Amino acid sequence: MNQANWIFRSYLPDSANLYCFDLWHKHQFQIKLSAPRKTKLGDYRYRPQPGTHLITVNRNLNQFAFLVVYLHEVAHFLTHIRHGIKVKPHGPEWQQEIRRVMTPLLNGAKLPQDILEAFTLYLKAPKAASCSHPVLTRVLRKYDPVSPGIPLEQIPEGDEFLFRSRKYKKIKVRRTRTACLETANNRRWLISNLALVLPVDN
Repeated sequence: MNQANWIFRSYLPDSANLYCFDLWHKHQFQIKLSAPRKTKLGDYRYRPQPGTHLITVNRNLNQFAFLVVYLHEVAHFLTHIRHGIKVKPHGPEWQQEIRRVMTPLLNGAKLPQDILEAFTLYLKAPKAASCSHPVLTRVLRKYDPVSPGIPLEQIPEGDEFLFRSRKYKKIKVRRTRTACLETANNRRWLISNLALVLPVDN
């Protein structure tokens, strides 16, 4: 069994791994697992020399999050192949490609109903990062084996919490982000309402 086939069988839901493998087999890009990264869940890179295309996905994702990130990066690959490098990374060309690669799963794959509904809603207005889409993010997190924290939106205003090993105080909720005060230096930051944080006992 080659490396790509092993990745698809091990990290994707059974109902989607054949479709994802076929995408790889048709286009023959490289795919690799990555150690968990704080700033991204996956990426696509084109290397002019020797002309290779590489997709990486964090290996700590649950099977449905892995599926979304993989297809997100495949859409980047297809955008590069069909439209070149001058288009915007998440412009209309990429949005067309992400709809193209995800739509077959809505029609054919036996995925959980909440996942299908979240996918359908996400495709109406695809985001640069799946984790910036509130509905999709909440649904995907339901399938994490162990939650590393709770969403910042569940922390009461005025309470303290830990985020990436730093302590903050929640100040003011905005539409999609929250104004927070880093307690060590009194600097203000805007943090996503969906960011996973650890409550601090006061």
